[in-house]
Amino acid sequence: MKQHLVTLLLLIPTFGFTATFSAEQKNILISAIDKEISSRYVLLENIPAIRESLQQASQSDAMREANTPQAIAELLTTVLEPHDKHFGVRWHDPKSSQARPSPEGWFTKLGRKNSGFTRVSVLEGNIGYIDFWGFDHVNEKSQKRVEAAMTLIEDTDAIIFDLINNGGGDGNMGQLISSYLFDKPTHLNSIYWKFTDDTTEFWTLEQINGKKKPNTPVYILTSADTFSAAESFAYYLKHLKRATIVGETTKGGAHPIQFLNIDMGFKISIPIAKAVNPITKGNWEGVGVLPDIKVPRRDALNTAYQLSLEQLKKSTQNLEQLKEIHEKLRQLTEKHSHLNNNQTLHLQKK
Repeated sequence: MKQHLVTLLLLIPTFGFTATFSAEQKNILISAIDKEISSRYVLLENIPAIRESLQQASQSDAMREANTPQAIAELLTTVLEPHDKHFGVRWHDPKSSQARPSPEGWFTKLGRKNSGFTRVSVLEGNIGYIDFWGFDHVNEKSQKRVEAAMTLIEDTDAIIFDLINNGGGDGNMGQLISSYLFDKPTHLNSIYWKFTDDTTEFWTLEQINGKKKPNTPVYILTSADTFSAAESFAYYLKHLKRATIVGETTKGGAHPIQFLNIDMGFKISIPIAKAVNPITKGNWEGVGVLPDIKVPRRDALNTAYQLSLEQLKKSTQNLEQLKEIHEKLRQLTEKHSHLNNNQTLHLQKK
């Protein structure tokens, strides 16, 4: 999902809803989308290419054959997404909105399901592990959930944040979590807003409820599904040299969006701002966050776990902990060897 969300209702003149769409209706819809992207999209230099893609789509065989609103929305999404992964066109039947409830929103689901936190634990060797699938809005309830998670791992010797299945959400949640990882005010990220021509800076919070861990090694697990605010969290911690990124290159969405409700049940998301990292002066749009250690998602946790144990083995003076570390490293090595042998046998059978 998105790092920062803004919703706006926009109604273009109604020209009637039908079960199938005429060529005239398609052209009016595409023109409305073209107009809004031209006035709102954050990357001005890319607008001519986007308009050209929409023009080509309006004259394509695929558009002529797309006679249902669902098919039109899917086609327009495939046209727009290559320009920016936060673009999207959706449709719902306005006649059925009364009879059938709308799908649950991202933040409603996060609020209902523990702000996305699915697992918080202390792994063998005293390694903290936090797995969560979204970045909730920061409010009293979500703050307590973050405090509980960080309290559970506050005495660990390394932290693994699992963002493999994290679709993003509110970037302020990343700011809150990051504030546990620095002891001095730190500039994390900035957002440039096209409408106002202003830039908002995001710094770590001075006051948090809990223990700060500025020197604890941090590992972040990523995949090709890691998106938006989750990517922001990984990107700025990577470039601040505060975390090691392990896994796959992320999806590549760095632009906060605005939702526009267009008549006839169509809705479009348009990126209206962009992340600006204080160190790189850029962001991860279209390219994703590149991992420091590239491995398939299935191997990311074991890889980061092994790295954290190997690092801790060099520094701990606790003999019992050292014993735990050696035993766990042995298990991880054996598991890795077993998986490699199975893969070799599988290839030989082919």
